[in-house]
Amino acid sequence: MFPSWSLVFGVAFGAAIGSFLNVLIYRLPRGLSILFPPSHCPACQHRLSVHDLIPLLSYLWQRGRCRYCRAPIPPRYFWVELWSASVWGWLWWQYLVLGELPLRFLFYALACSILIAIFFIDLEHTIIPDELNLALLGIGLLHAWFVPHSTDWSWAHPGVVSLRNAFWSAEIGTGILCAIAILGRVVFRRDAMGHGDIKLVRAMGALLLLPALLTAFALAVAGGAVIGGLWLLWQSRQQPAEITPDKHEPPAPEPIGSLLLMCLVYLIWLDVLLNLLPIRWRERVYARLGQLSEEVEEELVELPGMLPFGPFLAVGAQLMLLFGAPFAQAIQAYLRWSGF
Repeated sequence: MFPSWSLVFGVAFGAAIGSFLNVLIYRLPRGLSILFPPSHCPACQHRLSVHDLIPLLSYLWQRGRCRYCRAPIPPRYFWVELWSASVWGWLWWQYLVLGELPLRFLFYALACSILIAIFFIDLEHTIIPDELNLALLGIGLLHAWFVPHSTDWSWAHPGVVSLRNAFWSAEIGTGILCAIAILGRVVFRRDAMGHGDIKLVRAMGALLLLPALLTAFALAVAGGAVIGGLWLLWQSRQQPAEITPDKHEPPAPEPIGSLLLMCLVYLIWLDVLLNLLPIRWRERVYARLGQLSEEVEEELVELPGMLPFGPFLAVGAQLMLLFGAPFAQAIQAYLRWSGF
C-alpha cells in the first residue's frame, strides 16, 4: 500500500504521539488538564518553545536538561517517545507497507499507545486511570465492530474477530481477575488485585479476544514472577540503613462485601455507564452502593517490596498486538502435538 521509505513517517508520527503520552503520564494521575496550561518546565514553569518539543531530538540536544533552568529532565520522557516511535514504525511496516490494513493499523497503534501510558503511570503511581481503561475498551469494541476478520488465532473459534467474541472475552477476563481478587482476599486476608487491573483485563479481552488474552495474562504472570522475585532478592540484600522504613500502616483490606459488589458492577459494565455521568452524580451512585468513589478508583497502595501488576499486563497485551503470530503458531503446534 505504502512504499518502504514511508516508514519514516510512521516513526515520526509515533515519536510525536510519544510526546503527547508524556503529557498524559505526568498530568492524568495528578488530576491536571492535558490541554491547559501549554507544555512547560515543571521546575521553572517556563513555557516550552517549538525547539524544546521536538520528539527525541530535543532531549538529546539539551542533554536531558531544561534549556532555561538546566533542571534535569527525567529519562522517561525520552524512552516513552522512543518506545512509541518503535511501535508505530513496526505497525506501519506490517500493516501499511507489507499489508493493506489501515484500520487495523490505526486501532493497534492507538491501543499500544494507551498501553505505554498505562505502563508508566501504574509503575510510578500504582494506579490505572479509568479514562485509559475506558479508551482501551472502546478501541477493542470498535475494532471488533468495524474490522471483523480472521487472525492468527482463528484456529480457535473465540479467536475470530467479532463483536460477540469481544464481549465474551472481556467478560471471561473480568471473571478471572475477580475470582483472583476474591480468592486472595479470603485466603490471604489482603487485597490481591487492584480494581484498575480488573478493568484493564476487561479492555484487553475486548481487544485481543480470549486466546490472545490468556496468553498475554500468562506472560504477565511469568514476567511478574521473575522480575518480582529478582526485585525482592535485590531488596533483601540492601543494607538496613538503605531501607527506608514505612511510616504509615498498611491500609486495611477492602471489605469482602464491597469487593463482591464491585466485581458484579464490573461484570455488568455498570462502571462504564457511571463514568459517562458527571462526577457528583457518579459519587452519589457509588455512595448508594456503599462504596465511596475514592475507594472504588483507588488501586493497591504500594508497599515495600511490591511491584504493580498493571505494567506486566500492559507489556503482555502489547506483545500480542505486535508479535501475536509466533505465539499463536507455537500454541497451536503444542496443542496438536499434545493431541488436543
